[in-house]
Amino acid sequence: MNLFPAQSFDIDAIMRIERQAFIPSIQEKKSAFEKRIKVFQQGFPILCDCGEKTVKENGGSLVCGYFCSEIWDSMPQPSDSDKVFSRRFALGHNIKDTHSPSGKYLYVSSFALLREYQGKGLGKKFFESAVASLCGAFPLVDEVVLLVDSEWTGARSIYDSLGFSVARVLPGFFPTLTKKVFADGIVMKCPAGNFRSIEFPNEKENELAGIVL
Repeated sequence: MNLFPAQSFDIDAIMRIERQAFIPSIQEKKSAFEKRIKVFQQGFPILCDCGEKTVKENGGSLVCGYFCSEIWDSMPQPSDSDKVFSRRFALGHNIKDTHSPSGKYLYVSSFALLREYQGKGLGKKFFESAVASLCGAFPLVDEVVLLVDSEWTGARSIYDSLGFSVARVLPGFFPTLTKKVFADGIVMKCPAGNFRSIEFPNEKENELAGIVL
C-alpha cells in the first residue's frame, strides 16, 4: 500500500469510493473534490494498492482510499452557536474560501476506503500517516479538527484511539437513510504534536512510490 498526492485523473476512482462509503444525501460533488485537488493537492493523498495480484487483475494499481483536508486560520469559539459551527463545517463548501497554508488548524474534510479494504486496520494507518505527513510539512498547524457522524462507530474508534477528543456536538447535523431522522455531528480535535513524532518508511528505490504502509 502506498500514499500518493491525488491527481486530476484520479477523480473517477475517488468518486467510486465516495459513493460506496456515504449515503447519497451526504456525498460530496465531483466538482468539490476537483477544487480540493487543485487548491491543496498535498492535502489530498490517496491510498493505492500496488500489490502484484491487484496490478495483474486491474492492469495497474487500484485507488482504494482517499483523504482530503485543508488548513484554516480560525475555528468557531465554544461560545458560538450551533448554527455558526454548522455553517463552518458545511458539506460541499468551496475550499478557495477557507484554505490558508499559514493557518493553525488542519481540517480533515473527508476520509474513506473502498468496502473491501475496510476492517483490516488500513483505515487507521492511512489516516495517521496522512495527518503525520501534513503536520510535518506545515509546522504552524497546532491542532487537527474533523467532524464525524455519531453513527459512524468505525471511524469514531480510529479517532478515539489516536487521541481525539470531543469539542462540540451538533444535534441533527447529518441526514440518515430514514426520512426525517437525523444523526448528531461530533466535532473532534487533537493536538498536532501527537502526530509529529510518528515516523514511516519510504520506498528508497523509487522516489515516486510515496509513503509505504
